[in-house]
Amino acid sequence: MSSVEEINIEEVPNQDIKEDYKLKIVVIGDSGVGKTNLIRRFILNTFSENTKATVGVEFISKSYKINNHIFKIELWDTAGQERYKSITAVYYKGAKGALLVYDTTSKISFNSIDKWMEEIKDKTSNDIKLIIIGNKIDLKDYREVTNEEAIEKARTLGVPVMETSALDATNVNKAFHDLLKEIYKDMKNKIKNIGNSSTGNKDGIQLETNEKKKSGCC
Repeated sequence: MSSVEEINIEEVPNQDIKEDYKLKIVVIGDSGVGKTNLIRRFILNTFSENTKATVGVEFISKSYKINNHIFKIELWDTAGQERYKSITAVYYKGAKGALLVYDTTSKISFNSIDKWMEEIKDKTSNDIKLIIIGNKIDLKDYREVTNEEAIEKARTLGVPVMETSALDATNVNKAFHDLLKEIYKDMKNKIKNIGNSSTGNKDGIQLETNEKKKSGCC
């Protein structure tokens, strides 16, 4: 039996360091489920009680070392409102991972998981890595979705699930790290092939919507 490679993820203190690769991850779900605070908790380790609804699409980035490679992680915060659907569709392009978030105190947001899954299938590649996140578990007295319901839904869809709290940081880092590890495992062979090629272009797996960089350009 072959050994399983350990995948280590470390925050890069110097954010000015040149990255080897870029990863685009979208965070989707109904409006109000806590997408923005999940991102801020992971990237900035902050939480705001008065977070305003995202308008259109916003993104925030941070560099991490995954094993021996530096990745610039771009987390795209998509608005959950239907009126932004046409605006946000293009931002799925190039995404290598997605967190599908629902609110454990809102059965409506949980029931929307199927709708969001259909959108992911329609607008992303087949190799995108997914995780379902049940946020706001700190609001125990208001829970409308049980952990058992979430596990059954995830089993039906063939996607991992995890419950989190952006307020007290429960499982937030773990959720993002687990998704990054799955993406890294999927990219590992491609990274190796590029590294062994004299003509390989690392931007070939750059997960952005903008154009590839041109060597020798000022």
